[in-house]
Amino acid sequence: MQMDFLKDLGIEEETITKIKKNNISSVVRQFICDRENASRIILYFRSVGILVVDDLLIRRLEIFSIDYKRIVTSFENYNTKVLVALINEDISAINFL
Repeated sequence: MQMDFLKDLGIEEETITKIKKNNISSVVRQFICDRENASRIILYFRSVGILVVDDLLIRRLEIFSIDYKRIVTSFENYNTKVLVALINEDISAINFL
């Protein structure tokens, strides 16, 4: 399953291997099919200060198949700085979305 687009976003091969290993194939396929949306979410997460993007990709890959606009709207509905700090501390805080 091709995830070369992640390399263009600075994601290392080791992380890509872990993504494939830690997620069921149907979630990985959906992620690959939604690569444009996933790429936008990765860039958005980085832009708001999320430092644990690799961990989210490995352990919560399904989040990157949520519509980009819905992700942005969800962050705007919360105090973004607080939510980002919580996610950076514990990725399970992403469940607030």
